[in-house]
Amino acid sequence: MNPLDAYWPDAAQVAECLRTEAETVDQALLLAVHQPVTLRRRIAESKSEEAATENDLLEALMRPIHDGSSVIVALTGASGVGKSHMVRWLGAQLDRHPQRDNMVVVSIPKTASLRRVVELILEPLSGDEYDALTHDLGRAMEALDPPKAAELLATALAEELEPYAQRLMDESRVARDHSQGPRITAARQLRELVRDPDIRDRWFKNVLLRIVTSSLSGTADPAHRQFQPSDFEAPETVALGADLRDVVNRALAWLASANGTNRTTAAEVLQAVLDPALRTIFRFTEALHQRTIQEVVNDIRVQLLEDGKELILLIEDLAALSGIQQPLLDIMISESDEKGVRVRAPIRTAVAVTDGFLARAQTVLTRAKVEWVVPSEGIDEATVVQLLVELTGRYLNAARWGIDHLKREFETAERDCDNLYAWVPSFDSATLIDAAFSEQLAAFGQSKAEYSLFPFNPIAIRSLATSVLKVDGRWKFNPRAFINEVLTKTLSQRPLFEQGAFPPANFRNPEVRSDIRLSLQHRGFAQDQRGRIESMLFHWAGDPRSLTTPPSVSSDLFTAFSVPWPFDGEGKKTSAVSLRTGNAPSTTTAGGSGGSVSGASTAGGQQITVDSGRTTVDTSEEATAYGEALEAWKPNIRLVNDISRRTRTLVADALNQRLEVDDWCLHGQKVDFNWFWLPPASNVNNPTTGLMIELCAPDMDIPPHIVAGLKALDRWDIKGKSWDYTGAENDYAAANVLLDELEHKVLDLMLSEASRDLSIAALALHRQDLLLGITNRPENPSLKDLLTDAPEEPLLQGESIDAVGRKALEQRRKATGGRAHLQDRLKKYLACYQGNLGSTVMAIDTERYRQAVKQEVEDKWVFALKGRGPRDTDDVLDALDRLSPRSIEVLLRDLSGAVDRYLSPTAEAFGEDHARVSWRDEMKEIVDHANRQSSWPSGAIAPPAVHAAIERLSADGIETTIQRLHKMRVVEASPETHRRLVALTAVPLPRLIAIYEDVSLLRSFLASLSKTIDQQTGSIDDQAAIQAHDALIAALSWGE
Repeated sequence: MNPLDAYWPDAAQVAECLRTEAETVDQALLLAVHQPVTLRRRIAESKSEEAATENDLLEALMRPIHDGSSVIVALTGASGVGKSHMVRWLGAQLDRHPQRDNMVVVSIPKTASLRRVVELILEPLSGDEYDALTHDLGRAMEALDPPKAAELLATALAEELEPYAQRLMDESRVARDHSQGPRITAARQLRELVRDPDIRDRWFKNVLLRIVTSSLSGTADPAHRQFQPSDFEAPETVALGADLRDVVNRALAWLASANGTNRTTAAEVLQAVLDPALRTIFRFTEALHQRTIQEVVNDIRVQLLEDGKELILLIEDLAALSGIQQPLLDIMISESDEKGVRVRAPIRTAVAVTDGFLARAQTVLTRAKVEWVVPSEGIDEATVVQLLVELTGRYLNAARWGIDHLKREFETAERDCDNLYAWVPSFDSATLIDAAFSEQLAAFGQSKAEYSLFPFNPIAIRSLATSVLKVDGRWKFNPRAFINEVLTKTLSQRPLFEQGAFPPANFRNPEVRSDIRLSLQHRGFAQDQRGRIESMLFHWAGDPRSLTTPPSVSSDLFTAFSVPWPFDGEGKKTSAVSLRTGNAPSTTTAGGSGGSVSGASTAGGQQITVDSGRTTVDTSEEATAYGEALEAWKPNIRLVNDISRRTRTLVADALNQRLEVDDWCLHGQKVDFNWFWLPPASNVNNPTTGLMIELCAPDMDIPPHIVAGLKALDRWDIKGKSWDYTGAENDYAAANVLLDELEHKVLDLMLSEASRDLSIAALALHRQDLLLGITNRPENPSLKDLLTDAPEEPLLQGESIDAVGRKALEQRRKATGGRAHLQDRLKKYLACYQGNLGSTVMAIDTERYRQAVKQEVEDKWVFALKGRGPRDTDDVLDALDRLSPRSIEVLLRDLSGAVDRYLSPTAEAFGEDHARVSWRDEMKEIVDHANRQSSWPSGAIAPPAVHAAIERLSADGIETTIQRLHKMRVVEASPETHRRLVALTAVPLPRLIAIYEDVSLLRSFLASLSKTIDQQTGSIDDQAAIQAHDALIAALSWGE
């Protein structure tokens, strides 16, 4: 058997000794585990505070009361902070008080039923009167049917809500304070709900029954007898708008609004009226023979006065005793003197209430004058941790003995009024183990009271408490939560310790540094071993930064738990362990001043200073804010803007330096930092569309090699993007693991997008080729054609062209823009260049080109890869937009309109067998003849313009153009885009319009000439002249 087993309490000892409800704790255990804390004394009127001790609290309760006033000591604080424990502690002090024989102490636990509370109050009566009253009280309580009582409670609550709302309105009006508005609204809405029989049956019935039953029978959880915000979450059986009255629907809508705030307000408002409502249905006055509880207690105090005794009430939680709160409040404030004469025994009350309760009981607060606050917030981290260390030591020591042994020791020990704790035996002092196990035990350390902390140590106490007591970066002192969530749950793992398997892998979610996880893998530890080592390192060894230097904890810690020692050297058994906070405390208390709790614990002759950070260890790794942020990175915790931006930039810079993109015919391309997606999805600037590379998959822990690689790149960047520094070889290896993984993803992405971009560029250039007349092949474009410069085209005068032509020309001009830039992109996706920065193409990847031109592309054309060169110009973007499948129809429609407008009159001007030379000669003869006969139309077109038009229409190649014009006319439109383009651009639009303009000019000239000749012929008598003019007219037949 492992001797350390004796120091780990078994399940029975844990169950009986680690109790958090004070009323269930034996007084021996209460004193054995009590941890002195510093209180705060808050003055009721000024709200000023000052530190106070527990002795100050006791003295306040037992102060002289010669003036006949009642004594009220009100303990306040957050739930779980130990208020009830302090009330029980006062009871233990009173049991040893010199005046104990003159006291009648009535302790009222917070879990007691209302019946039991009344019985406890009546206990001083004793005798037949007590028996009669308690008998009748019991009968009255037993006669209550809980379901019927729940219905009565609903009615009583509705009746109480109306005056409650009116009272708040009156107070708000007098004080001119509208802060109570939400509570007034809540009271009105809730009144409608609790009065509605459908809502009561479908919803509130179970809630009210729970409260009634808990009040009648008592409960281990006082929350069961109180309204909770969750009680006001409507069940599925209550649907808004379904066969419910309008006022009920409005109330339901109000509850569902304000993100849950209204539900919290509803719980507070109903709780405020619960006390009088419960009194209405329980009717204690009838059970007490038509006397109120206050009257019965008054009779008791009269009798106690005759006996020379005082009445002391110890109320562990007044807020949990709805149904009898007001009677208790009345009893507390009832003074012993009337008109200067003592008529009843003095009364002293110690009462624990949750924060804010006394604000609703101003009379009590006025009488008390002081609130005694058990602090939970505003305590520095080091103090909270030290309090937890001391608490852990006391509970472990008590649990090791067990309750029976503690009770025997307590009952047989001599009473020491000056030291209530002198009798507590030390398990460590009474237990002997051999030297080897003694060293292991010492490695876990001791509390200031010299109780062994095994199986915890100060570092583990802080680490395990962090998830429970640290909220939004602030520590809270909550003993109940610590005992339940840390001590009890950890000690329940004793069977694993006995099997040599504690702590298990992933014990309480260890979040060791990525470097550590990788080091453990590299050192060959099996997976189950790595998990246990990680648990030890994170919780018991202070989450070290490196395994190259041991932490300042002993290797005996690992030996005790049968966990392999993962560090390079031996643990330091004599050095100090500092858990950093910035200030190492000496003696601190919960109040922040010197007092009863020391900031130091001992561990086997070592001095362990409890602090709020992790273990400080020597490491060659340079810690940076960026590295720390990465270690805290979780799948559900997004990186702050600067960290996420730096992560993307580091990865992109490293990959750009690493990749030789020209080896992949990706000249001028680069990795864009905007591609990288970082979990969670809410991270700022995460790509949602377009190019995306997941650094790691969502909804999974951040792999350690990613964090390690990023931290290595961070140091590489800090060192001027150099690997020349101490420890760089390890960083280089870590960075390579990350970059190798990302390189494949990046290359796959870039090659895929390059193929897509290449398809877009090739298709855009091909459509430009068709528009420009460079090719008439609808499919399988020639690479040579794609790289051909745009041909020169006729210069057209815009003012002479109608709206249809101008619109089509403008569309065409924009569609054929940016050609040089598109060709440059095309080459960069296909070519090998002379050097990474060169511009000379040395080879072409023809296979990539063949595959690209066959690839289907989406309707919208946008280049994904940005490259290192200039950004795409507006001309390029405009051309891509107009040529893309989603917009090409607009271009085709405008082209078709222009062709329809110009093609017919132009084609009809020429025969299919048009002979340009003879036509030119004939046209020139007409012009010359008109000049010789002085027949040139006055005010008509000038001779040079006519000569120029004739020259253009008889230029070399015009026959081919005229043939194409006739083909344009007969080719039907095709549903295929490229075939339609071929049909519409057989003669490029500028050329078509230019021919049309020249034809129109000549026709206009010939028409004017014919008219002039007709006029001249009518005035000529000479037969020869008439014949000459007839010959000229005959020559004008082309114009007809």
